[in-house]
Amino acid sequence: MGKACVRERTLLTGLEYMGLRFIFLVIMATLSLAACTAGPQVGEWQNLFRALPGSEFILHKDIVIPPGRLRASLQGGKLAYGASEYEPRCELELRDFSEEPQIIHAGTYRIDSVLGQDRYTLNPDEKILLAAAEVLQLASDGGDSQWYMKTYRMKLQSDVHADAPTLVCGGAYNFAFYIRYPDLQEMQAALGDYAQIKLR
Repeated sequence: MGKACVRERTLLTGLEYMGLRFIFLVIMATLSLAACTAGPQVGEWQNLFRALPGSEFILHKDIVIPPGRLRASLQGGKLAYGASEYEPRCELELRDFSEEPQIIHAGTYRIDSVLGQDRYTLNPDEKILLAAAEVLQLASDGGDSQWYMKTYRMKLQSDVHADAPTLVCGGAYNFAFYIRYPDLQEMQAALGDYAQIKLR
């Protein structure tokens, strides 16, 4: 009788182990699928690197850069002089500082050259749940604490305005495995009613 109880208990423990192992495998498969889905889509950014040069950047409204600043940010269709790390943004950047306000005039600018540039941050302003960060680190970058952003850096030219700004558009900051260049729809959402990118 005692041996039967021992065998029954051993069988139950084995079933529990198999159940836990199955749950673990399901979790790992889910994380792997999420990593594949969220990873960068090869080809999208290559197409924009070819399409952006020679295209038009149409600024619908004048933008004033305060004294002592070089750039203004557009995010979610709103003008600011800083931006959240968690959404795509576009920035208009001037060449030189000034003690007086500087105006980026409305008009049509030609996109000349386009460069890719990576940025990184060590301390994002907003905090995420530690558990979520740990899961992303395990699934993606092996524990890298830095957050990165890929940007298009577009040199603008104008036949009317001598000091044309530089347009910089980037995706959201994220762990290294997940970063990608913004697509055209994301850049346009960041610009809102202020401006438009018209591909050639």
